Amino acid sequence: MGEFIRLQLKLKWGYNRNNNKASAIMTAIAALLAVLIALALVAVLTYVLRASIGVKAKPLSELYLTLIMAALTIVATGMQVNRLYRPGDMLITARFPLSPFKLFAGYLILNYIDLTIYSVIFVLPVMLVFGFTVQCLSVVYIIGTVLGALFMPLIPFALSIFIAIPAVYFMEFLARHGAVRLVLFVLCLIGAFFLYYFLLNELAQFFLHRNWEEGTLEIWESILKALDSYYNPAYYLGNIIFFDKFWIGLAVVLGGGAWLTGCGVFLASAVCTELRNKALDSGTTGRQGRYSRIDGYGSGHAILRYTFREIVRTKTYSYFYLGVAISTPVMVFFCNRLVTMVGEGYIGSGINFGASMLVVAVFMAMICSFTATVLSVEGKTFYITKLVPVGYRKQLFIKGLLNIVVSAVALAISTIVLVALDFLTYREMWVLIGTQFVLAAGLVFNGINMNLANPNLKPKANGEAEEINITYMLLIGLVLAAIIGAGCIILPRVYEENGAMFAYMGAGAVAAVYMLINVVVFFCTANKKYRKIEV
Repeated sequence: MGEFIRLQLKLKWGYNRNNNKASAIMTAIAALLAVLIALALVAVLTYVLRASIGVKAKPLSELYLTLIMAALTIVATGMQVNRLYRPGDMLITARFPLSPFKLFAGYLILNYIDLTIYSVIFVLPVMLVFGFTVQCLSVVYIIGTVLGALFMPLIPFALSIFIAIPAVYFMEFLARHGAVRLVLFVLCLIGAFFLYYFLLNELAQFFLHRNWEEGTLEIWESILKALDSYYNPAYYLGNIIFFDKFWIGLAVVLGGGAWLTGCGVFLASAVCTELRNKALDSGTTGRQGRYSRIDGYGSGHAILRYTFREIVRTKTYSYFYLGVAISTPVMVFFCNRLVTMVGEGYIGSGINFGASMLVVAVFMAMICSFTATVLSVEGKTFYITKLVPVGYRKQLFIKGLLNIVVSAVALAISTIVLVALDFLTYREMWVLIGTQFVLAAGLVFNGINMNLANPNLKPKANGEAEEINITYMLLIGLVLAAIIGAGCIILPRVYEENGAMFAYMGAGAVAAVYMLINVVVFFCTANKKYRKIEV
């Protein structure tokens, strides 16, 4: 069992010389940016709450400890489901010289080790930034933070064993009902975005007006009071970190984690054995997909239908793309309101059009960036696309057209929302729609050209294509959004008489030139590049 655990850890955390170095670098940069943004939000929120409420350091730290513990519980539940109940290598591991219980125990140990690594990654930076912000950094605090990071996984790991059991049955239900899965995903995405918007909005209100909105202070006081409770496991982790009733905190975390883990293992082992035996008896580790017939469809219709099924049913990040497209109107509204409020506070009134152009352009970039995987999603089956009696350029154009249609629908609904809420006039609406549609088309063809140059057909360990191209396209899209948005905000203020017209023409010109360049490159080079690609 020890060798099995070692090999699994090496597979996940070890260095692989065959990995795409560019992908690893871009992933590291994206992760670093996300971490820096999160830590900045922690520092600002801590400063504001500390200055407004005057709460002590330990009760305030329990807010972040609770959020981290909840995140680790979700991560741990996913690991339990994927390794214990729905592993992709079940048919292989069933032939290992290990008893079912040793295999079960090995996976539990692997999950705990992985969770401990995640805990250290989450807890140390957040709590060190928190300590620096509240000025409680000391040798004792740092030692307590390290201990807290090491003991943090005990409760989430124990809870995840129980949560994973109903979760696996719920996931089987969702696997049979794709529409329900998509609706839940969109609702969760909007909920997470709304929470993020709420935090940014409250911080913006404080820094703009040096005051909270009416009733907000009471909400934060209630939240912190509820979290600073004996019923909250994060309370006892705070005891460990701040060495405040240290032994009580350590006893509760160790004792509670061990007792819950023992009960969970006893229950999960029986369920795991039953589900694994059922999957092995059926000869598969998952639900068999239904064969779909495309006979009788025209080539264009068949490719559109196939591409849409790929988005909805197979690739996780493409599914995420569809969810983002559906939820874009809601997120555009909240983002636009936040950007407008901050912009008016620092620049002045009359920036609705520029703010709307900036926000919509960002979401168009998010949606269209997934076109950079039109080839990568094929993986090892890419050779089939060279055998079908449809031209290479036509295949790519139809796949790109689907993305343009999805972007256009999201754009139209988002713009209607902005007009209905008086963010835009009707003239500004048509300018925004025209500019963003042209920009979206440019992003789509840019993504296709990029994927032709860097196909990334080699699958990752989880069977999905490399996502480096998505990262590149997001960066390009964000830069273009910043240029267009900044121009539309600044030009009307520099040129009072004709500034609006200059903004309209400038935004349209940038989008049109960008699209024209990528369209020309696509039609001139697509067939030649496609022929050179091999699996």
